[in-house]
Amino acid sequence: MIVVDVNIIIHLFISGSHSKKARALYNSDPYWHVPDLWIHEMTNVISTYVKHGGMDMSDAKKILNNAFEYFGENTYTIPIQDLLALSVEYKISGYDATYIALAVANEVPLVTLDKKLVAKVPDLTKML
Repeated sequence: MIVVDVNIIIHLFISGSHSKKARALYNSDPYWHVPDLWIHEMTNVISTYVKHGGMDMSDAKKILNNAFEYFGENTYTIPIQDLLALSVEYKISGYDATYIALAVANEVPLVTLDKKLVAKVPDLTKML
């Protein structure tokens, strides 16, 4: 079990430079935990693709539905007090603190593509 951020999830469903690594990670450990924030972040990324002509609405809906089928049951809400405390402690955004809080709660690493976050919270994070 691991926690992953939305950038890893995106690469499972949209081909990109990190897709091969994301698929390998999923194949090695498919039990990913994600905070409910991922749904909003994923929707934002997918809607940006649609707005800029990178995909049509039909494909966008399929991708979001597939992603939710994969991760819906492993989506968790984090208490806001935990987010605030971690955001202040590590001097990170509340968004990043959401992923860190879930990693802390499950005593597993957060796998990410965010080099700055890994530099600020090296004991709880791991680069893809």
